[in-house]
Amino acid sequence: MEAHRALFLWGGLLSILNTVAQADTLMLAQDEHFIMGDAGEDPLPELNRYEAFNHLTNGDSLRLCAGFPCTGWVEDRYGNGQLMHRGYYDDGKLTVYKNYYRDGTLEREFKAIDDTRCLLRSWHPNGMARSETRYVEGTVVAFEDHYVNGQLRYREERHRKEPCFTRLELYAADGLPISLLRLVDKGRLEVEQMEYYPGGALRSQGRARYNRMRMDSQRIGTWVYFDAAGQKVREEDYIDGKVHTVR
Repeated sequence: MEAHRALFLWGGLLSILNTVAQADTLMLAQDEHFIMGDAGEDPLPELNRYEAFNHLTNGDSLRLCAGFPCTGWVEDRYGNGQLMHRGYYDDGKLTVYKNYYRDGTLEREFKAIDDTRCLLRSWHPNGMARSETRYVEGTVVAFEDHYVNGQLRYREERHRKEPCFTRLELYAADGLPISLLRLVDKGRLEVEQMEYYPGGALRSQGRARYNRMRMDSQRIGTWVYFDAAGQKVREEDYIDGKVHTVR
């Protein structure tokens, strides 16, 4: 995903579960200019189409062989004879498979870990790791994405029972963090969020708590803000998600 103008990470973001990864704009500190690395091109349609046959990741199609649901190992090749796809099908549904680029480089691999967990990994055309997605009972519980050079760009982890994130991390091309959000109190579903300036200096830090009744999150306690030199510039105290005092 490309980086556009920035927005603060807050509010409903903690309860967003509709996409595997969130846009960079949701995690970039406002009005700052970070140098983002090359995230690579989107997966090729000819390789991405197999996901429709993977029921473990919510694919809803069946692959047919000679008019009947495919069973056993199936291979597809490019026009030059190079292997494109090799997968095992059970009554038309994919259970294990690998896809390849036209030059033979592995593009993605899917496999089941056990009866409820499965793993999907992908690679850039240059062979560097691109992404890793972990599923539990068909639901994404963890995802990470890498720049073309293999460096981590984005990481997220989701609560197994509640519709909220327990970790969100975004990194610039130089490997320094842009925004970090991590669970610090499992029982209260409290997270700590830290935002940074370009160059790695801490910009702001504070906590939020997920509200099960509202299915949303609210800032709590004291949030501290710093300038680019590391000096504290102000503090904000929150009550019921709203600023109560500023000092």
